Amino acid sequence: MLCMSNLLFPRLGSLLLVFAAPLALGEEDADHSEECGHDHGPACDAGLPPAFGCDLTGHWLDPWSHAHFSRTGAPFIHNFGFEPAYLGRDLFITYGWAELDEGTEQEIEIEFEWAFTRRLGIAIEQPYVFGDPDGESSIDGFGDLAIVPRFLLCEHDCFMASLNVEIEVPTGDDNVGAGEEWHLAPFISTWSDLGNSWALTSASGFEFALESQETEFFFAVGLSKAIRIHEPHLFCPEPEDAHGNNLPTGILSLLAEVYGGVVIDGEEEGEWAFEALIGLNYSLNSVFDLRAGYVFPLNDHSELDQGTKVGVIHHF
Repeated sequence: MLCMSNLLFPRLGSLLLVFAAPLALGEEDADHSEECGHDHGPACDAGLPPAFGCDLTGHWLDPWSHAHFSRTGAPFIHNFGFEPAYLGRDLFITYGWAELDEGTEQEIEIEFEWAFTRRLGIAIEQPYVFGDPDGESSIDGFGDLAIVPRFLLCEHDCFMASLNVEIEVPTGDDNVGAGEEWHLAPFISTWSDLGNSWALTSASGFEFALESQETEFFFAVGLSKAIRIHEPHLFCPEPEDAHGNNLPTGILSLLAEVYGGVVIDGEEEGEWAFEALIGLNYSLNSVFDLRAGYVFPLNDHSELDQGTKVGVIHHF
């Protein structure tokens, strides 16, 4: 059923090479966490309340605790291609360039994420698209607005799971393929601290086109490794950091992500498309991150030939 091309294994091998390099550098011994069963860096004294586990009955209106790292000191590094499980307050500006089968397309996206409480948050995404994807005529206009409420369902020191409901509103311009119909995409996202500043993230769910009745299943998996370039033994913010529990300067994170999707009800039913990304995220200071990534297909069913993404994150 999964029709993978010869591109898959060589490119997955390149992902492994990216993450094999930091292992050769060596790391200082880390404290052992009995709760997580892994070795972790020194825990950050962030003043975070105890984790509530998977109890769905409380803490919905508790104030959000400002921290961009977990109780074990693992940094929260936002994925390029999908939403995380944790809540935050951030502004993203991302430029993307894509070479498609029949032309090129560029996109500037602004995303705003805001945690209202400890368990309730929202993300708002607005893209602007331009280029010549058909190889002949140019396009220029706004894409559809996306609103993503987030509900933190489960919280442990080394694991989180959230329910997200992406609502795509047909506000965009039709010449960029937007403004046609409403889309609804409920999905579950997870974050797991693997120890030694490795993190595993995932997202999976269904997207429903409300007018055409097309349904798609999608998933994404991400792996990240954080390295503190300056003072590698310390991942927590310096005490004099005026921005509290934001990430400190000099954290370089390597990211690898794989995305897959298949139409389960519609015109292109049964065709899987797979893509992947290799990227870097660098904390320039306690309030700004710089990031870049390279995107490529993993099988022949993707319209993408290759692409790049660059962007900046502002942490509030």
